[in-house]
Amino acid sequence: MKQIALLFTLFISTHLFSQSALKGVITDANNAPIAGAFISIQELQRGVMTNFDGAYTLQNIPSGTYTVSFRMLGYQPQNKTITFSDKAVTTYNTVLIEDYSSLDEVVVSASRNSEYLSEIPASITVVNEVQLQEFSKATSNINEILEFTVPGLAVSTGTYSNWGQTLRGRSLLVMVDGIPQSTPIRNGQLGIKSINPNDISRVEVIKGATSIFGNGGNGGFINYITKKPTSNKKIEGSTNIWGTSNLASTEDALGWGVYQSLKGKLNKFNYYISGSVEQTGNKYDAKGNVMLPTYGLDNSNIYSSLGKLSYSISDNQKISLNANLYKSVHDTPFIPVYADVEVFNEQGDHNIVPAYGVKGSVPGEKATGATLINGQLQYNLNNIFSGTTDFETDIYYQNTENIFFYSDKFENGGQSVINAEKWGIRPNFSTSINQFGDIDMSFTYGLDVLKDKTNQGLLDGRLWVPNVNLISWAPYLQSTVKFNKEWVLKAGLRYDDMNMEIADYQTLPYSAKGDGNYNTSVAVKGGDLKFSNVAYNLGLRYIAHQEFIPYVSFSQGFSIADLGAVLKSAVAENVNDIQLEPAVTENYEFGFISKFNSLRLEAVGYYSTSNLGTGVTFNEDLNAFLPSIQPQKIFGGEVAIDYTTWNNKLQLGTSYSYVEGMKESLDNKNELTYLGGDVISAPKLTAYVNWNATEKLSTSVRMTHLGDRKRFDPFLDNNQNWAYRHTEFPVNGYTLVNLSASYKVQSNMTASLAVNNLFNEYYLPARAQWAAPLKSFSGTGEGANLKLSLLYNF
Repeated sequence: MKQIALLFTLFISTHLFSQSALKGVITDANNAPIAGAFISIQELQRGVMTNFDGAYTLQNIPSGTYTVSFRMLGYQPQNKTITFSDKAVTTYNTVLIEDYSSLDEVVVSASRNSEYLSEIPASITVVNEVQLQEFSKATSNINEILEFTVPGLAVSTGTYSNWGQTLRGRSLLVMVDGIPQSTPIRNGQLGIKSINPNDISRVEVIKGATSIFGNGGNGGFINYITKKPTSNKKIEGSTNIWGTSNLASTEDALGWGVYQSLKGKLNKFNYYISGSVEQTGNKYDAKGNVMLPTYGLDNSNIYSSLGKLSYSISDNQKISLNANLYKSVHDTPFIPVYADVEVFNEQGDHNIVPAYGVKGSVPGEKATGATLINGQLQYNLNNIFSGTTDFETDIYYQNTENIFFYSDKFENGGQSVINAEKWGIRPNFSTSINQFGDIDMSFTYGLDVLKDKTNQGLLDGRLWVPNVNLISWAPYLQSTVKFNKEWVLKAGLRYDDMNMEIADYQTLPYSAKGDGNYNTSVAVKGGDLKFSNVAYNLGLRYIAHQEFIPYVSFSQGFSIADLGAVLKSAVAENVNDIQLEPAVTENYEFGFISKFNSLRLEAVGYYSTSNLGTGVTFNEDLNAFLPSIQPQKIFGGEVAIDYTTWNNKLQLGTSYSYVEGMKESLDNKNELTYLGGDVISAPKLTAYVNWNATEKLSTSVRMTHLGDRKRFDPFLDNNQNWAYRHTEFPVNGYTLVNLSASYKVQSNMTASLAVNNLFNEYYLPARAQWAAPLKSFSGTGEGANLKLSLLYNF
């Protein structure tokens, strides 16, 4: 018996050692390693994935000739016929090319796992690195880039504030690499402008209520995914320098900026580091008037840095340390002169004399702006549990300081500042099961734990919004089932449990209208508040034919609607007596993507309801602006068409976004009135033409058109003058055209020139119009301005 066992062992050993192996490295067009690529031999039903260095080894290959497949999500697949001889190790390195021809994108934010956009039953916009590089030639303001590239996102305010830049009429959550930048407990409306576009690999915008992430995203979320430290060289980098100027008036209008990034690989370490400094000059409108300095982009110093360091522990383990800083300091020599607004008659004829800036200063006023700091320690462990599961966890830290402009609405005046500090930990598993024939299943599951401390005070030490300490935990599960490569069913849920501890505080006397009528200060006893909610999502998509890929979906969102705004205007003497209710949004939508070779068409229609409102309303009894408590119904649609010629010489496209919304009366739910401009944007139309004239010269023309929105009637105020209510002022549309051109001086150096507002259009941005009753935000948009830049890669 022992002899038989020995002979059997020798036979098996001889057979195994007579087999061959295949090894190599998979990289992209920039020579960066591609982790997670799948190498397989279909005839043998055998495969392996590349490690974090892009390396792979496929063992135990019998001698013979086989077709080896190399695949990675987002890249063009490759097939290579390779002949294997006994006991030989074959080396094959290859480069995978990004798959632009399919007009598809890879998305990770929708379920915290990589998926093709066209297979996700939801409305998603991806702004990739190529697009970001193109738009960065014209502006370093990410708000303006997203205004053009994201259907459903309201137009930019022309300032560093994004108050009114809603997503489908709902509030949105902003993240950097999944770390929340927004401050939903006290929403300062500054979150979108929180990173340098040069540091972004891509932007993923998930539209509609979502149960993927937590508090603050009733309209969806924006996730800035930063560049990775992927390189096979010891050092390589990019240098970008630029200058800017206004063309309507050039007095002290010059600005400049410089950006430097370095990345490389040292043994098992990969690194990426970048830094940027930008300084802006005076800003003028099309008539040469100094623009309103409130939330202005003029005379600002902007600093940013990003650092990433990763260490490959083994082929399937990696640890990474990431940190970034974004700081904007607005120190203007101008003070505001507020707008003059007059409504002439019952028909609503009106005139706005825009607000502007004049030389001057406010004694004691400090520079305004925002500072955001992120830190993240991340651990990845791939191919566990028989290769079915990837594990990722991170610990993160986020700190926000938003300093606002001086306001005389405080008794004796003052400047407010929002301070928010977050800690979080997020273990996440992704499991794939492919053992049921034509049914593929994947599950993403984990836990979000968050500690958030937020307050808003004045720089002189007075406290406006008390310390709010939030501790929340939220388990979640997302599942995807693919049937016969024709149908994709996605379902998920998230349970949020929030516990808030609010300190004792005293409200500040404040005149919301700036008319000297201050509300009474109230001493409020703090306490504990608890909220919990289960949010669901369900979607189905048909993917058999790329000519028509329809989907239908339902999703829910959950948030605590600007708690700080409620607390600062409290009249109750105990927080437990303040009526607080979480906002729950339900979103229904249907859409489709159609792809015909180089043509891509996407259309979507949606309808959403909420028990509470987005935006604020003025409460006459409390003399304060408070978050809306009226249920809302919002509906709309979006269409986008993109076309690329066969030789890639010409790309053109257009998009149209329409949204409308109504609010219910608290006394009669059938009594509906239109929502204000701070919630609902006027219709938006965009169009572009990109022309690669030669191998060295390329040009781009982009147009943004805002339509009219006139839904409201004036009323007679207490002085018997015709007036419009807060945010319910009519909006007149405008059209802006931008032009940019690039010339490749040499293979690694490109010079660019861009002119924004090419025809020097004189206009009032949408917010300057619908916020006209306040008079303090009604400044003009910037006139014609240029940016000249030089990019050098090494």
